[in-house]
Amino acid sequence: MDQSTLESDISDIAETTKVLEKINKVKSTELASKANQENQEKVTQDNSTRIFVESIKSNTLETSAISPDATKIVKPFVPFIESVTIVISEIIVVYENVRYNKKICDSLMDRVNAAEAAIKTFKRRLTENFQFHNQEYYKSFIRFIEIMKRIKKFMADVSNLHGYQKFVHSDSFKGIFDSLAKDFDIVMTELHFILAVANDERRRIDQSGLKSDIADMTKFLERIGGDIIDQNQKINIVLREVSLMKEKLDHADSSDKNIKANKIEPTDLSDPLMSKATDRRGKSPQIIKKMYKNFEVACMPIDLQNGEKIQGHLAILGKLRESPNIIRFYGLSNTENLDVMVFEWADYGSLRELYCKYDIAWHVKVQIALDICRGLTFLHSCDILHHDIRCEHIMMATGLIPKIAKLNYSRMARGPTSDMRGVTDAMRWMAPEKLNDSINHVPYTFKCEIFSFGMLLWELVFEKIPYEKWDILKIKKHVLAGKREKITFGKAEPDVKRLQKDLAKIIVSAWQGDPAIRASLQNIFMNLVQLADEYCTDKETAVKLLPDKELDLDGSLSRAVSISDFAHADLDNALAKYWKGYYLWEGIQVEKDRKQACKLFKEAADDDIADAQLRYAISFANNPPVKFDREIFLKYMTKAADNNNPIAQFHLGDVYLHGNLNKKKDEELGKKYLRLAALNNQSGAKDLLQKLGINVYTDV
Repeated sequence: MDQSTLESDISDIAETTKVLEKINKVKSTELASKANQENQEKVTQDNSTRIFVESIKSNTLETSAISPDATKIVKPFVPFIESVTIVISEIIVVYENVRYNKKICDSLMDRVNAAEAAIKTFKRRLTENFQFHNQEYYKSFIRFIEIMKRIKKFMADVSNLHGYQKFVHSDSFKGIFDSLAKDFDIVMTELHFILAVANDERRRIDQSGLKSDIADMTKFLERIGGDIIDQNQKINIVLREVSLMKEKLDHADSSDKNIKANKIEPTDLSDPLMSKATDRRGKSPQIIKKMYKNFEVACMPIDLQNGEKIQGHLAILGKLRESPNIIRFYGLSNTENLDVMVFEWADYGSLRELYCKYDIAWHVKVQIALDICRGLTFLHSCDILHHDIRCEHIMMATGLIPKIAKLNYSRMARGPTSDMRGVTDAMRWMAPEKLNDSINHVPYTFKCEIFSFGMLLWELVFEKIPYEKWDILKIKKHVLAGKREKITFGKAEPDVKRLQKDLAKIIVSAWQGDPAIRASLQNIFMNLVQLADEYCTDKETAVKLLPDKELDLDGSLSRAVSISDFAHADLDNALAKYWKGYYLWEGIQVEKDRKQACKLFKEAADDDIADAQLRYAISFANNPPVKFDREIFLKYMTKAADNNNPIAQFHLGDVYLHGNLNKKKDEELGKKYLRLAALNNQSGAKDLLQKLGINVYTDV
């Protein structure tokens, strides 16, 4: 029910009242004998709100309610109808923004639709069936309104993580739903409303949906991670803190000057020990690399003219650092005579820069997509929308960990909308409802963001910008016609082909034209989890980044990869030697030759290639023909670890912590390597430190 329908219904009620008042006037002579009784009722006919209040106070309908005086029958119900009509319209808004427990909300919405139809019929036949309009009927209508309000609150709670947290146990969750459904069915019967949903089949569907949603939420909360769920399996309190800060900033007249970003003294920023050409990025004013508390940081210039508003938004951005998949914001500072925002440094630059330089291995694409989904879930749980999600706005940190960035154009979900620079370019990722809102403005919603995320997934999979050489008018016409980018894959191994097919299904589910059938972020996340479990396990040592144009992503490459592409390995190129060794080790497009692979790994390792150092060490453990050499294994594993390879850091930490491989136990050194691995987001190290009760950020 939209606003125009609501206004129309209220107008119909008012018009009905006017007509009935005229009828009453004509009959006034006939009813003269009842004049004294009517005066005693003290009913003010032109004030429906007062009638509503007075009716509730008296909690009764006198005999006039079943008299020929139709106005007396209509008037007490006018505010009721208005009230329930408004509540129904509010429930519809809640339903359109459901993010979780969709099946349960569907069951409740079926009842709301039945109530809406019944109210329309009731309004048309208000003066009929006088025998029903008695005191008990009146009380039932009041209960009906309260039940509708309870449905609205319950639906709002279960459809977001904040509200869902109230239902600690599934039994409580189920009990409230069952109570609501039962009370609704009873009051509908009391009001003689047609109830098309109260039958055995409906109840079976209800219980099936309830069971399914509870199971899905349990799995989702178990796997979401990303610091959305704390160690006590509760929603991170930071999400609530951000929501409270957001509520204050949502008010344009908010004068709270205490919401400020952290201040970093300029003296706390220092230059890197070893300067590189890549320490400055972008065009003037450039992003500058500095050191802050032994962390590499990016100093991004900012205009602080609108200081208070920016301070508030940056304070919230500082809270978002709780998520490992949102760029960490340390605070505001000043360097080189510039006001700057201080962020964590992302070694690889943006995800777009990464895929332009390398081909990203398929299992890594899945993990990147999964982590971005975690970051988006964290944002959405704070009622924050990014508004411009694409690979260019995802920064890639050490360990190929994606970090959602460019949040300077993000807004609160219900906050004011401002102009977005680069909106023309952003249209390549934009939902069709936003492309088509030039006539009637369509607000940017969570479902718009899901469409854009689907386009980001397509961009990541095929490593190119959507509709790259198309003009905006062509894109708009294409998308609004229900068409999308092509999904056509090139040559690949059978397991990769299965992965590609599953990724394609996820992308298609996200970019549905009708927002109502567009996949939820929860659904996308769980599908990505399933992909990761199936295709990404036991691949910690697999190559993550390949030479550019190595993979035939869309069938555009005319030939398969050949070992001859690495002929320059014979020219003493260390990285090429490593890649040639990898292909020989795995038998990719050539016959396996692990002896030759080991030789190439060692040559590349001695030239300080970290991945080669790890591979050479592992070759002694996973190569039966070669006798295991503990000293060589530890030597090259240590080199790789000191070269910031997280897998090597984890294994070396485990060796020292437990005294494995006949190595003298050194718990402090072991914890040091494990902490480094955890900071590089190595899952095994993080799990081990958690079991030991060690906080990677605070424990020394």
